[in-house]
Amino acid sequence: MTVLRDLPYCPGVKACRLDLFLPDGPGPHPLVVLIHGGGWISGDRDSFHGEAAWFASQGVGAACVSYRLAPLEPFPAACDDVLNAVAHLRNESKLHGIDPSRIIAMGNSAGGHLGCIAGLQRNLSDGSPAQNADAVVAICPITDVRNPEQTHFPISMSFLEQFLGGSHAESPERYAAASPATHVHGGAPPFLIFHGTADDIVPVEQSKSLYIKLCESGVPAELHLLEGEGHSFSYPAWEQIRAQSLEFIQTL
Repeated sequence: MTVLRDLPYCPGVKACRLDLFLPDGPGPHPLVVLIHGGGWISGDRDSFHGEAAWFASQGVGAACVSYRLAPLEPFPAACDDVLNAVAHLRNESKLHGIDPSRIIAMGNSAGGHLGCIAGLQRNLSDGSPAQNADAVVAICPITDVRNPEQTHFPISMSFLEQFLGGSHAESPERYAAASPATHVHGGAPPFLIFHGTADDIVPVEQSKSLYIKLCESGVPAELHLLEGEGHSFSYPAWEQIRAQSLEFIQTL
């Protein structure tokens, strides 16, 4: 395995760095872009280093990405960062032995939200076309924040307001633009979604509703509900997520 650390992926944006874990042997290899959680206001790419090393040991490259955090850098900064990371990695695919047609966005919680963004949306700051991920693995993702008081737990309100630069009442259009559910389209890439039924941070209905929208649009999608699991998964549940994610990637 080769590990390349602290690589810039967006010129002029200090926070946009990634660590790249590349498998041994000839490529091109599929690549999973690992996006950390933390409510868009905290977290670090180092938290996915163990997963990145595991994927590399299985013949899948992995990039652990940092992105700009709220409230200092509110929406759409983090969203554009993950889109730029995918574009950068695809543009440098030949250099690193990456298959440019098999770049998978994978994240948990807020990182799951950003993974959905990477699969569905255009660059939000200027509306330009994005180089979207070729598949998405979304783990307990936030998918729809259009009516947060009705669809999210109270614990999420502070995170959402910091990420979106104000309350829903102040800028409902921003909340709609930040909702992956509003950007589902028939040409979207395949989705693999996991959610614990006992999650008390992100309601399981967030994954269920996205899955329904994807299916209605003809997008290949799987939803796996992990019975009794909360927002932080038990080790057996995480092993299941890991194994099914690898199988999903290998079938692309």
